[in-house]
Amino acid sequence: GRKCMEDENQRLRNVDDVKRELGAARLLEIEAIFKEYDTDNSKTITPDELRAILVRIDERATPERVEEIMASADLNADGVVDWNEFLMMVYSSEKAGHETSFAKVYRKVKATVVRGVGDAQHSYTEEERVSFSEHINHVLGGDDDCAPYLPLDPHSEDLFTKLGDGVLLCKLINDSKSNAIDERALCVRQDMSIFHKKQNLNLAINSATAIGCQVMNVQPEASMEGRPHIILGLVWQVVKIGLLSDINLQEHPELVRLLNPDETLEEF
Repeated sequence: GRKCMEDENQRLRNVDDVKRELGAARLLEIEAIFKEYDTDNSKTITPDELRAILVRIDERATPERVEEIMASADLNADGVVDWNEFLMMVYSSEKAGHETSFAKVYRKVKATVVRGVGDAQHSYTEEERVSFSEHINHVLGGDDDCAPYLPLDPHSEDLFTKLGDGVLLCKLINDSKSNAIDERALCVRQDMSIFHKKQNLNLAINSATAIGCQVMNVQPEASMEGRPHIILGLVWQVVKIGLLSDINLQEHPELVRLLNPDETLEEF
């Protein structure tokens, strides 16, 4: 009993040292990731919460896998990973290169949590990034102007970094709504200046508004900096408009079957 108490006291002292070394700002960043796991705000990560995270990032979530990952961070073997254990796992991974299976999952989750305006936290799923990247590769793959950017690697940050000069964004808008942008106004030089990048992005933002996207508070700088939550929000709206544009009675007359008995074609 005394040995266990001494070990626990030593562990707590180590945690305090780590907190002082990391500083308040870094601790807040790590805490934001911890909260992605701790959905019930119990200050611990349970096996069920870990399983949900694994599913979210498209990782294998078998009972054996969950048990293995939990064990790699559950230092006191009480069946959950508390804040201190989580913090020590992150520190050991980043400072000492001790890469546990929990640390590998942490890195993937960290990649989906981004900082927004006013230090707000925004998250997105790996699935979103992969889907949008593959859609852009598919619809713009035959465009010569897009050749220097494509294909986007769906498992990297390409979606955020390669949309930063506005070329792919403008091309995507034109794919969703034909001739929404006069491409003669688009700068496609590979060595374009910041001025030309902003010009392209302003063109994209104004055109996105014109075709029905909600772009309140979206500034060119956000795309140039590759802010994921801004880019994903805009790309999703543009893609949705394109996917829904052909759903009408002229293209699909069979939709008339969805009319309610008291509806007319004009109302539909």
